[in-house]
Amino acid sequence: MRKGLAAIAALTLAGPAAAQDVQNWTTLLAQGPVDGRLLLWTEVQGRLDRDVSRFAVAITRVGVGLRLRHDIDLMAGYHFQHNDLGGGASRDEHRGWQQVQAPLLRRGNGFVLTTRWRLEERSVVGAQILGWRLRGMVRMVQPLHGKGSAGPVLQSETFVSLNSTDWGANAGLDSQRTLIGWQQPLSPKLNLEAGYMHVILNRPGRNPGNHVINVTLNYRLG
Repeated sequence: MRKGLAAIAALTLAGPAAAQDVQNWTTLLAQGPVDGRLLLWTEVQGRLDRDVSRFAVAITRVGVGLRLRHDIDLMAGYHFQHNDLGGGASRDEHRGWQQVQAPLLRRGNGFVLTTRWRLEERSVVGAQILGWRLRGMVRMVQPLHGKGSAGPVLQSETFVSLNSTDWGANAGLDSQRTLIGWQQPLSPKLNLEAGYMHVILNRPGRNPGNHVINVTLNYRLG
C-alpha cells in the first residue's frame, strides 16, 4: 500500500513539472440564497490537460451556508475529486471545506472587490494522513456599463498546505492561481465567465506554470 501511494505521489509531483501544460477547466456553478439567509452551493467541474487532449480531473462540490449582515457569507460543504494521473494510475479525494466570503469594496457603478478564505480537509483514498490546506482569494469585477453589465474580472488565489502528508502534499506554499477574464451576463441570473488563468505549482525543482483556458457558467440562486 505504501509503495502504491509513493508511486502516485511521484506521478502527482513529477507530472506537471515535465513541461508547461495548456489546459481547459470548465465549471457549472449554481449558488446563492434559496430561503432568506440560507445559502446553497452546487458545482461540477471538468479539466482537460496535456494541451487540452485528455480528460484528467472531475470535481463535484456542494455546500450550505448562511448570509450575515453586510453580505458576509459563511459556508461549509463536501468536495469529491477524481484525478486521472496517467499510466493507469488514479487518485480519488474526499474533502470537507469551510469558507467565509465578504465584500471589501463596492461602488455605485457595479465595481465589487471581494475576498474569500476557504479551509480544506483533504482525505485521499488509501492514505492515512489528512491534509489541511488554506486558500485565500481576492476577486475584482468591473461592469463597464453599470451593475449587471459585462466587464473584466481579475482574480488571484493562493494555496497554502498546513501540513505534510503521506500522499505528496508538503507544508508551505502549494500553488498560486491568477485569472484575467471577462464576465458576460446571459440573463438576469446567468453569467458566462471566460478567461486565461496562470497556475504556478510549488513543486521540487523548477516550479512549473500551467496555462488554463477557464470557462465558468454561473447561475445565481435567489
